[in-house]
Amino acid sequence: MHGFWVWMTLLISIEIYVVEEISAARTPGGFQTGRITRASIYKAVLTQRGYIQFLRWQLSVPEINEFTFCEWVKSTNLTYPHSIFSYSKNGTDRLVRAWISPFGRSIHLEINKIEIMAEPTIILENQWYHICQSWDNREGRYGLWIDGKIKVDDTFPEMAGQVIPAGGDIVVGQEYTDFDKGLEEGIEGAVLGFNLLLVSAFDVESTFIEINHLDDGLLMAPINFPKFPVGGEGISSGRRRPIYPNYPPSAMYARKPGNPRALRIRGTRQAKQVPLGLRLIETGYYHCEEGRGSPYLGGSKLLISWTRTPVRVFGGALLKNVDSQCRIFNA
Repeated sequence: MHGFWVWMTLLISIEIYVVEEISAARTPGGFQTGRITRASIYKAVLTQRGYIQFLRWQLSVPEINEFTFCEWVKSTNLTYPHSIFSYSKNGTDRLVRAWISPFGRSIHLEINKIEIMAEPTIILENQWYHICQSWDNREGRYGLWIDGKIKVDDTFPEMAGQVIPAGGDIVVGQEYTDFDKGLEEGIEGAVLGFNLLLVSAFDVESTFIEINHLDDGLLMAPINFPKFPVGGEGISSGRRRPIYPNYPPSAMYARKPGNPRALRIRGTRQAKQVPLGLRLIETGYYHCEEGRGSPYLGGSKLLISWTRTPVRVFGGALLKNVDSQCRIFNA
């Protein structure tokens, strides 16, 4: 559908604004602004009524080797797919797609036109969910977190070494290449706290353990992780990693290649801090009010900040202030 799209650029930083839709009798899809308090958190309300509605960020996107994104999503109508992250180039080339399937039955991730994840889920209407995905190209590793808990940690070996091209457009709410399909691909509901880091939530060095050669530690036997199907036909040929209640784990099994004997484990040795991607996931869920929905972390690696990156709002979508009570967000 090609309609009359009305947009305005909103830079929510030092000066804070709320955007409300003007009556259709005056200016269809137009906006007016009113100042509100600095403590407010913003949600974007999308109805997909009359015009295609989505958010598009105004920035130059570099080549991407890894990423982590998070956002709060609430749907009022899950009849159609909900695009929670779209990165495309020239309006035609799909580079990254993440979406919730109709009726909330699964969450998907596609990179460079290859679908690497189709994870069964139960997403209900009229409830807030904090959804995060992460990927890196070192071994094609990807993950899914819902409400602060990891649901998937797996690899898609065919994606190892893949680079996501630079120079595209980042959109939430619609597939930026699907305007000819009308309104059926868009989010109907609200989104809040979309943040995108150019680092993953994975860091193998941060989970290294120290092998105790003094024989005074806990004895643990080596294990081989079994392979599991991902749940979507042809999706992943990698191995599904064990999911620990506290990620990254404070204790793991270890095995030296070619050494089948049991090893004594003295304890963990954190070679690095908690990965930035994981910090974004945990802070965004457990401390959603930090930075008004955009945690202060990542520096230049934080490509998109919900409150500090310029964004264009298309088609009459609304930005409304809400309270900071996580997972409720009353207006």
